[in-house]
Amino acid sequence: MDRERETGGEFKSVVSDDEVLGVLSNANTPVLTTQMIADELPVTRQAVYYRLQELHKDGSVGRMKVGSRAVVWWVAEESE
Repeated sequence: MDRERETGGEFKSVVSDDEVLGVLSNANTPVLTTQMIADELPVTRQAVYYRLQELHKDGSVGRMKVGSRAVVWWVAEESE
């Protein structure tokens, strides 16, 4: 089965922004790692990371580097 592509040629996402934001909003902790989010969704860690980067660019999520390679994410406040 071929996946549908966007007009720019990239594959359409299987998981919506709302689903990613829902995982962050419903978490029992204030921040989550990319892997923690991916564990809740039917996509790879890489796919979640790409989506999170796009959500960060538009101001929907915040991010902070917490180690040499670790990043945590949270739903951004309206005022950010």
